Amino acid sequence: ALRPAALARSSDRHSVTAQKRMEDEAGVNAEDAREVAVLSDDEYDVDEKGGPDRRSSATSSGAAQWNYLLRASKAIELLIAKTCARLAVACAASPARTIWACVIIAIGCGMGWILLDDENQVEKLYTPQRTRAFADRDWVEDRFGDADAVSLVYLNRENGKTNLFDKDALLELFDLYDLALSIDSEKHTRGYDTRSCAQVFWASDVFTDRGTSADLLCQKESILAFWAYNRTRLEADPDPLATINANVGVAEDCCSPSSRTIELASIAAKLEYAADGRTITGAGALRLAFYLEQSLNERSRSDPHARRLENKFDRRIRGARWAYFQNPIPVTQYGIDTNSDAAFDGDRLFINIAIFIIIAYAFLALYDRKRPERSRGVVGLYAVLTVVISTLAAFGLAILSGVGFSPSTGVAVFLVLGIGLDDSFVICGLIDDDLDEEWYDPTRSPLENDADRVLVHGESVEAVTSRRIIHTLRSSGPSITVTSITDTAAFIGGSFTETPDISNFNRFCAAAVMVDFAFQLTLFVALLTYDQRNRLKRKLAEIEAQKTGDSVQRGCCSGSRCCVKTERAVRDAPGGTTMDDAADADVAPEVAAVESSSQVVVKAKAVDDDDDDARNLDEASARTAPLPPKAPGAASSRAASSRAASKRYIKDDDFWGGPYADVLLSWPGRIFVLSATAVVFAMAVVGASRVRMDIEDNWNVVEGVPGYNYVRKGLDFEQKHFARGATEWVGLYTKRADYYESRDDMRRLIDDYADEHYVVTASLETNWFDAHQGWLDETGQTVSSSEEYLASLRTYLAGDGIDYAHKVLIDDRGVYATEIDSLWEDDDVTGGIAKRRMRKAREQVRKSSGDLGTVIVYNNGFVWYESFAVIARSTIFAMLIACVTVFIVLIFLLGDLLAAVLVAMFVTFTCLVTFGSINLYSDDLNYITSFFIVIAVGLSTDAPAHICHTYLESRDATRSLRARESLSKLGPSVFRGGISTILGIAVTGFCVTYIFEAFFAYLMTILILALWNGLALMPVVCSLIGPMPTHDIIVHA
Repeated sequence: ALRPAALARSSDRHSVTAQKRMEDEAGVNAEDAREVAVLSDDEYDVDEKGGPDRRSSATSSGAAQWNYLLRASKAIELLIAKTCARLAVACAASPARTIWACVIIAIGCGMGWILLDDENQVEKLYTPQRTRAFADRDWVEDRFGDADAVSLVYLNRENGKTNLFDKDALLELFDLYDLALSIDSEKHTRGYDTRSCAQVFWASDVFTDRGTSADLLCQKESILAFWAYNRTRLEADPDPLATINANVGVAEDCCSPSSRTIELASIAAKLEYAADGRTITGAGALRLAFYLEQSLNERSRSDPHARRLENKFDRRIRGARWAYFQNPIPVTQYGIDTNSDAAFDGDRLFINIAIFIIIAYAFLALYDRKRPERSRGVVGLYAVLTVVISTLAAFGLAILSGVGFSPSTGVAVFLVLGIGLDDSFVICGLIDDDLDEEWYDPTRSPLENDADRVLVHGESVEAVTSRRIIHTLRSSGPSITVTSITDTAAFIGGSFTETPDISNFNRFCAAAVMVDFAFQLTLFVALLTYDQRNRLKRKLAEIEAQKTGDSVQRGCCSGSRCCVKTERAVRDAPGGTTMDDAADADVAPEVAAVESSSQVVVKAKAVDDDDDDARNLDEASARTAPLPPKAPGAASSRAASSRAASKRYIKDDDFWGGPYADVLLSWPGRIFVLSATAVVFAMAVVGASRVRMDIEDNWNVVEGVPGYNYVRKGLDFEQKHFARGATEWVGLYTKRADYYESRDDMRRLIDDYADEHYVVTASLETNWFDAHQGWLDETGQTVSSSEEYLASLRTYLAGDGIDYAHKVLIDDRGVYATEIDSLWEDDDVTGGIAKRRMRKAREQVRKSSGDLGTVIVYNNGFVWYESFAVIARSTIFAMLIACVTVFIVLIFLLGDLLAAVLVAMFVTFTCLVTFGSINLYSDDLNYITSFFIVIAVGLSTDAPAHICHTYLESRDATRSLRARESLSKLGPSVFRGGISTILGIAVTGFCVTYIFEAFFAYLMTILILALWNGLALMPVVCSLIGPMPTHDIIVHA
């Protein structure tokens, strides 16, 4: 660190030098000079007495940053610039070879697509795979088989007037019931009768007086249970309504798997009561349920045989017409699957449209009909081609390395297109930048300067084009490298989430960003070289035509004489400069300048307190960034800290650095930006505090799908009329144990479990343990050993306890698995509540199990509840990993702690707003919405990092001028890159599936915030408290 006096003397010298330069600057009056000089003094932290003012600590910090951060950053940046320049030399010299090499590499990486295995199983995409629920499911299914499939039919009364408890309506219900039983498939080998139905295992002796039939062997639920599914009994019943009132909650249900007594709430709705409020007089809706056995494929988790039978069930039920019912609504797993698939197929049309819109925008963004010299529409198509090729190669490489592919991963193409086009726009935005050459005239267009180089200096088109390509890549390389590395770091950090689909998505994006970055520096540069050569040749043709008076032609040559100096023509001409000569005389100095600067910066040492050492370092710093030589009639210096100097960056048509910056950086503009940001932040905090964890059942089923809209209607009908009093089946499983010695533990386990407030106590009254004990008491038997207990249990299960034969599994060593059915209340239970109930139940049975060992509480929904258990933890963990990684990378790439903090703050702001918008969009935190919180880090880094990096590289005197320059240079590129992705995502607003609706809502939020941060918030903040630019820190040091 420097002594205050030495710092003041150094600052005074710079203040005087800056004012002298400004006074010499053409077009700057004395008042402007004094104003900028005052700003310059303020910028350099010098007070009136010549010592450091209240901000001198910032200067000391700047010196420290020079010693630790800036030197490392400069070394890295110059290494990047040198590498990019060398790549440009190779690509510009042999663009054809570069293109072929990239294509061959892309084909090699793309071979991984051969191993593509598209994963469509939802539970494998959105739930953590190594959880207790999956292990419990495997244990249960290995011993007790797969869960049954249920086919539902919902009936609504015709015209809203029919009483469905009338005898004629019930008889018509029997007709529908018989129709369902008549449905078969696969050459009459499968059906809803005893051929494929889930079997009834409990005793039916209570129905012997009603006449047993084969129908009573199948599990089902409906109002017909009051007559034991016997049409004759219903026909003989003189008053069905009286039968219903007399037996509700009392009569045994022969076939229901959820209750041993007939529960009206699960099979009838829109109930009408008499004046006493208890006597039922009618019903307006009914529900029928048929249970099918299924054998699930281990990979697909589906039974194709059951799905084919359900397909016929749907068509037959919907095709029938009834007098008392409106169109019956079947709901089966087949209908749910086909509805979801059809909806995704329809949404893919919009995805394809979105891709074409992005391609069209890439062309139009660089196309300029009024000024053909600046038009680069074809380059926009080259950019899209580069991104597509790199994405295919990256995805193939990721698939080859074992990363799973899913339909949602295809959406990554949007994001990679946006990131890749952003890099292409940055390169294109700097290709027409002024060259730091003695012969360069900044008053003329870049193309005219290049044409003069060919016509006056005798260089070839290839050599002149190469010089400009090298200059472009040297200037843009560090910027796109910063954003590519930070994007990759963010996506790699996001891959640490426990949700498989989110992790795979981030891995694909990380691979795509890095491969696209490599192809941008090679393939796109080679294609850009061809375009630049053609533009220069057309310009030369126009000049030649103007000289000869001929009409301008599109070809290289006009008339009988070639108008363009090609490589061969220059080689034969005396004193001409060929491509090889340019590599030594013109191209190589571009790289040499980088190497020279690198040596100066890396070899710079800390400054002693001696004033002479400060002066030496001051002069070395000035040599680090030499001023470009003056062109005839041009301004004297780029580094002059004045408004006139800033005009070098602001062209006549510069909207971002001109009118936009005037409004944005005015005090009203600054106040508006900061106020709007504060309001959005407050809304995000409020929304974040109200977010809850949940997801709608069957979220993948949508309304409006042609041919399958009835599925959504059926699910909505169920939610509206049959959700009240709904219950959810949950199994209680015990493993191998001595149930005689552990009978007290078994008793305590059942009682404690039944005491949980969400458990329907009555559902536990009929279990194998209590039934066996009751049988022992009834028969007067006593058991005094484990062997006697096991023998009595075998006898009971083979006789009176046949109901429970499938619930108790016995081998030669004894009982090795048991199952007890229970019901949980399911009224308006969110995913978060279900998760807490699952954990509480597991903890309860663990405490009560005693010598029984491990006890399992399991339901198929537990697989999904596990995802709620890890969503918050894994999302926060992945987001923190991504943010910290990006922050560390930014420190070393930007070389300024304050700059890295600003970018990280804006990224965190975007993540917070995305999280809070979950509540604002009336959505819930789940395994889909958490996805966007994680990827928000990667998507929101580019824009503010680009602007901040350009701000740090600026040499203007004040913060406002540096912010203006950053907008002028990269504002158009950042805007084009963001808009290209926004236009593509906007089309998904027409999609109907939940996952694409979420993509539209949250990605639009992230992308709009990213543009806001880069084009509004970052320039405003930098104009107020922005970090000291790199050049000024070197000067201070």
